[in-house]
Amino acid sequence: MTARATPAPVASTTPIERAQRLGRLASRILLTWARAARPAADSRMTAELAVDCARRTLAALRVTVALRGEAALAGGPLLVVANHVSWLDVYLLNALGSARFVAKSEVGRWPLVGPMAAAFGTFFIVRGSYHDAARVKDAIANALRRGERGAVFPEGTTTDGTRVGPFYAALLQAAIDAGAPVQAVAIRYVGSNGEPDAAAAFIDEMSFAESLARILRRPGLAADVHVAPPFPSTRHTRRELAFVTRRWITAALLLEDAPQPERRRRTITRRAA
Repeated sequence: MTARATPAPVASTTPIERAQRLGRLASRILLTWARAARPAADSRMTAELAVDCARRTLAALRVTVALRGEAALAGGPLLVVANHVSWLDVYLLNALGSARFVAKSEVGRWPLVGPMAAAFGTFFIVRGSYHDAARVKDAIANALRRGERGAVFPEGTTTDGTRVGPFYAALLQAAIDAGAPVQAVAIRYVGSNGEPDAAAAFIDEMSFAESLARILRRPGLAADVHVAPPFPSTRHTRRELAFVTRRWITAALLLEDAPQPERRRRTITRRAA
């Protein structure tokens, strides 16, 4: 009988290293927030600050990024559609090109992250409220009409990275209303063995402070980011957009897709051809 190999222990940073990284992160976020919140900051300056802050934040947390597919988010009005694992996802996407994100209203009360999210024009949504979802959908559509980028996580929650949850299509209607394309992005945090790394996962009842502490304990994290070409929203329903973007993301992550109704599968295949 062959003995099963014992996994190597995961390396951990020292308390001093964690304090130093936290200090660099806090100073970077506060400086960027102060610059973005100034009355003189226009939309172009805010977008440039968002990209710079994202890249510096990832560097401070020692998150290395392997980019696959498109080199950046497409220019012009665009709705980015991504799977959701961690609060780090926002920084990964912003590092490719700034966008206005949709976040649960609770994020606005988080230390450090909340004030900066507000300064960068985040759309805060009350979870479980159909009325508020309609309000946010209209706000995203208006932003797209002005030539801005929006970004949504249609799962409506985070996962541990080993699966992609169902996509809720309501907010994708914004792209259709504005006539803007969508661009799918698949995000995966990868361990040394090539399997999903749960260290970045922000799930269950975990607080932001607990998640940050867990990330700071790691010497570094690795993220794979797969970016699809833009996909036109015209002549598609929001459910079709949800299906085709989710299918692309699960394929990029090499995850088994959930069964879909055969009728819907034929419709997408015909229109996407």
